[in-house]
Amino acid sequence: MPNFAAPDPNNTPRVNPLVNFLSLLWLIPKREYLRRFRFNRTVREKVAGNEIVVLPEVFNPVIFRTGKYFADILNAAELPDGHGRRALDLGSGTGVLGFVMARRGFQVDAVDINPEAIRCIGMNAELNQLDDSIDVHFGDLFEPVAGTRYDLITFSPPSFRGEPKSKFELSWRAVDVFERFASALPGALKSDGAALVLQTSHGDEPGLLKALIDTGLKVEVYARKHFGVEIFSIYRLRHPQSS
Repeated sequence: MPNFAAPDPNNTPRVNPLVNFLSLLWLIPKREYLRRFRFNRTVREKVAGNEIVVLPEVFNPVIFRTGKYFADILNAAELPDGHGRRALDLGSGTGVLGFVMARRGFQVDAVDINPEAIRCIGMNAELNQLDDSIDVHFGDLFEPVAGTRYDLITFSPPSFRGEPKSKFELSWRAVDVFERFASALPGALKSDGAALVLQTSHGDEPGLLKALIDTGLKVEVYARKHFGVEIFSIYRLRHPQSS
């Protein structure tokens, strides 16, 4: 359930070192299994009621957990009726967040900078019979949909700072994505709209939060879960005048 607490960039959640060590005892062999049999190959997953194909150079929302967690939270959220409303899923990957919103009636723009993700979203939209509700765009952040304003925006940005070295790394490493996303967000959000943004405690969460707070939008903790080795937080952003 949402708790809507105001976040503090100087006091972001951290994992206790002992808890982290104990969690790694089971996570290390699990990672080895995933590396051998599920990673860097085409696999099928099921997330929030959607059947998805994950291509080798596309971020797997189940293996890395962020996408599945975000989709499950979004699937259970008390969203407004999406009919007649428009949603945007940035860094869409396999498209699963967009599919959750499409099933709620939203017309969805799915954007990704990875050409393999664009292929993936199109395949999965057709597989789930949602291709009429999903418009797929190749490009960087808001550029392909410039000028459009949205009722709902979702984004799970790359968690780590740095230059991506491959198509796959586009999903988890970027130089200044937090700041560029934040600077354009207020203009892309309708006056009564909301954005949901996920970050992990493994990443630069203080940097993301600072960028979000600097937008002047109202920033709240929407959901948070401890996974042992890391903590996932979803932040909700709205215009200050929103109720």
